[in-house]
Amino acid sequence: MNASPNPYGGGALAPPPGPMVAPPPIDRAAELKGVRLSRAAALTSLLGLILAWIGPVAVIVVTGVEVHFGGFHVGSGAASVSAFEGLLGVVVAGAALSLVALILYLLSFNVFRKLTPGFGGPFALLIIGLLGLFLIVIGILLVLEDFFQAAACAASGASSSCVDLTQLGGAVLAIFGGLFFAFLGWIGLLIGIYRIGKRYGSTITKVGAILSIIPLVGLIAPILIFIGMQQVVHRLESQSPGLS
Repeated sequence: MNASPNPYGGGALAPPPGPMVAPPPIDRAAELKGVRLSRAAALTSLLGLILAWIGPVAVIVVTGVEVHFGGFHVGSGAASVSAFEGLLGVVVAGAALSLVALILYLLSFNVFRKLTPGFGGPFALLIIGLLGLFLIVIGILLVLEDFFQAAACAASGASSSCVDLTQLGGAVLAIFGGLFFAFLGWIGLLIGIYRIGKRYGSTITKVGAILSIIPLVGLIAPILIFIGMQQVVHRLESQSPGLS
């Protein structure tokens, strides 16, 4: 006598499937925290870019330092120590805000990598990028130290070489290595922002991430990302009123 056909497929009679496993509950509080961190990062990044790009122009206009660029002329005053300190101050402040933005994005990616796959890579790359920025700063400091030592040595009339080639070579290696690591971190940053936009169906966030690739629209990208994250925050808050 032939065996009855297997209703589950296959040659042997298979046991009925087990009970359906319910998907894990969505942690709305963690999601909201991650998006809020990215929103704060986008705003901080925008402020840092404004300081780094527009701040030096404002300092030049206020101090009246004469600047020539092709047929374009601004100001009539000579360069001064105060003007240099003002320029350096706004650039450093802008760089510091940009660093804070990267740390906020890192915290946001850390939240999302615990919620869903796809954010472990951007998180790791961003850590590498921060390491690259640290190497760049170290390299620049070594170059400046070597420059000031060489200037003091030359002023003293020393006959031997005033340049420490070993230190200078190490500084150059640190800067180029840091640039490579920073580039990897930048890629991870854009991927992470894009995936947040994709997760919540935010086209404006994804467009902002893509536009971040183009330096000429550097100020537009964080604005779009901030608007997109703000919309996602409102959507999540409306879905979970108790978390607002």
